Amino acid sequence: MLEDSPREIENVRKEWDELSKRYDVYFTTFEGELDRYLKWRVITECLPENRAARILDAGGGTGIVTLPLAKMGYRVTLCDLSPGQLRVAEAKLRKQGLLEKVEIKEADIAALPFPDESFDLVLCVRGPISLAADSLKAAGELTRVMKRGGRICVDVSSRYWAAMQESGKNPEMALKLINFELNHAHGAHGFGRVFSPKELRELFESNGILVMGIYGDFVYSLPEEMRKATNWEKRLYAQVTDIIVRLSKEPSITGLGSELILVGEK
Repeated sequence: MLEDSPREIENVRKEWDELSKRYDVYFTTFEGELDRYLKWRVITECLPENRAARILDAGGGTGIVTLPLAKMGYRVTLCDLSPGQLRVAEAKLRKQGLLEKVEIKEADIAALPFPDESFDLVLCVRGPISLAADSLKAAGELTRVMKRGGRICVDVSSRYWAAMQESGKNPEMALKLINFELNHAHGAHGFGRVFSPKELRELFESNGILVMGIYGDFVYSLPEEMRKATNWEKRLYAQVTDIIVRLSKEPSITGLGSELILVGEK
């Protein structure tokens, strides 16, 4: 059975407030653009046909997902623990003339201020669950606020990827991760709470979710020089996105991705 060691919520809020002013810079890099593309590709497969459907962007930070959804006409609720992140999102939405179409709430995803079965689609991508103050409670809350028949798309840090990254500098920690003796990895990459595909599936199944698929994110496997680039050729981008998408769908290597992306239905 999974157990968690909750982090201090104020520390989590402080970390993300400090990151808020420079967070979007990540999406100007090759890595950030690929990450956006991969996550958006999965999200679009979950979108309701009815544009009046309610969508929760939980831990949505600066509105990277909320903004395009609002442009498409969906009713979006954006919530995040960090007021700094939400201020950035609010400014972007105001600039695009979309502020009135989005509900913004400061909230911990482990204690959501919404009634049961409020949303047709729940999104929680780019790490909020793994980096939450209490990741296991967060999974329960995200599924609680889903409507029956609704869908969910989340991502988490990968246990086996974390173990591989730790193996060169802290073999003892890497072995503990592989042996399921550790739930968290606090190395240089800041993984937070980590999951194997099996752990992730079981967590959401225990919360009443039919898991439709788990995918691997291999963007971080690219050479650092390529990932950090701010200029690139269209042909290269098209080739690499094709590779990343194909790898993400290969079940034999899912657990080796840096993140795991789960899609499910209630």
